Amino acid sequence: MRLCGICDSPAPQSCGGCGNVRYCGIEHQKKDWIQHKPFCNPFKVCEDKICGQFLVAGRNLKAGDLILDEEVGLLGPPSGEPRPDNICLGCYFPAPSYTCSTCHAPICGPSCEKKSDHTQECKMVEKFKLCEQLDRDQLYGIITPIRFLSLQQSNKHLYKKCLELSTNLETRRLQPEFMKYTEKARLYAGLLHGWTTEEEMLKILTILDTNTFQVLAQGSAETLSGLYPRISKLNHSCIPNSRTVFRGDYSLQIIACVNIQKGSPIYISYTPPFYTTHSRRKILERGKQFLCDCVRCQDPQELGTMMSGLSCGSCKSDFLLRCLAGEDTVYACRNCGNQICENEFRKIDETLLSVQTNIYKENVEKMQEILFKYSDILHPNHALLAETKQHLAAAIGRVPGYRYEQLDLDTLRLKVDISTDLLDILSILEPGISKSRGITLLDLTEAKSRLLRRECSSENDLRIGFKQIEQMLEESNTILSYEDEGAIEGNVAKLARTQLETIRLFNKALNGSR
Repeated sequence: MRLCGICDSPAPQSCGGCGNVRYCGIEHQKKDWIQHKPFCNPFKVCEDKICGQFLVAGRNLKAGDLILDEEVGLLGPPSGEPRPDNICLGCYFPAPSYTCSTCHAPICGPSCEKKSDHTQECKMVEKFKLCEQLDRDQLYGIITPIRFLSLQQSNKHLYKKCLELSTNLETRRLQPEFMKYTEKARLYAGLLHGWTTEEEMLKILTILDTNTFQVLAQGSAETLSGLYPRISKLNHSCIPNSRTVFRGDYSLQIIACVNIQKGSPIYISYTPPFYTTHSRRKILERGKQFLCDCVRCQDPQELGTMMSGLSCGSCKSDFLLRCLAGEDTVYACRNCGNQICENEFRKIDETLLSVQTNIYKENVEKMQEILFKYSDILHPNHALLAETKQHLAAAIGRVPGYRYEQLDLDTLRLKVDISTDLLDILSILEPGISKSRGITLLDLTEAKSRLLRRECSSENDLRIGFKQIEQMLEESNTILSYEDEGAIEGNVAKLARTQLETIRLFNKALNGSR
């Protein structure tokens, strides 16, 4: 349980306006109101027939303002994802051999039998003999739905809020994949006979699939699914105006990345930035049951980034852009008029996505080969090339054979160049204080520092160069300071802070040497 903002006592009560602060009782809530009032109601809930419920800014928000701070409502293994090995259902660390003495589910040891997340499902796993009836993947798949059902007894208010979340069932019924949900719902309802129905289980499975966030388990970094009922109401845009911050206690914060005017929708992105329009829309259609129509998706040039740009195979001097030819969508060259149909473009796009999703992130040579192979047929900012650059920049300086002390000048310059390219793209696709920008800046400063030491012969130029690096680190630290240093994803925040402290001391000594 969180603590009171006044006295640090257990706080069961939250602010009725924003829900972002907690109190031990009404007296301390009243006492804090004068200080809290200017920051309360950062959002309000709206609703329409197309989007359902969504959040808009309740007041003018500045970049960095906290919009939402929500404890995880439900946490557990992703449903239906195959597992190569056992993880503990209590703490999510590896559990190679030990099993619960009550239900025989995989846990890491006796301590997780009585005091861990596993207590939510233990009795039901034992009652319905699930470990005896299910294989490993099926067992992990049913755990989070069981935890959802268990809320009926442990937290009826939370259960009701979770059950009100969107299922998109009407749209899902038209998709070929829907049969998998009905089969799974039938299996689970049969195994849990008398506790749930096939209809209820189908609703739970689709709520989880539509609304959960990918969460990294503390310590083990295992991928989990987290359900946040309020945050689930946030709409998507491929150009988000806010960002997610996962805390060490599995709570989730939403921070404004740019200034947001009162009444404007608050957006996060459900998709990575370096995906083509076709790939993003396909992911959203299959997973979230809507076709994105944001400003980026509407623009064939993707706000000038050309993230989907294929080189014209005819004149080779321009790129194919989406346009209408009568009632048909085609991709045409602005220079020579050469066209390909939408189906042909999609096949090429899906082939490129397959290469993109199978990038070996530890192999510098292979990533360089991808850049060389596809640079002549894709726009320099194409999604495949942009994501390859992102992974390549992260690998150079860190992987065996390419650690910083092993790098030649050309490879070090390559890292600087591709990191700079990424910053230019991110300034458009993730404007403001995006985490990706903060991490890219942090990585770039390390490479620039080493390059400066090796190339610069003038002491004055050295001072100027390191002052610029300090300014970049200040920006990176400002962006990443919103992350929780105690969380797995907050490691970069600590690194930015310590590197900024180091460069300030270095620059002070450098300037003092004159």
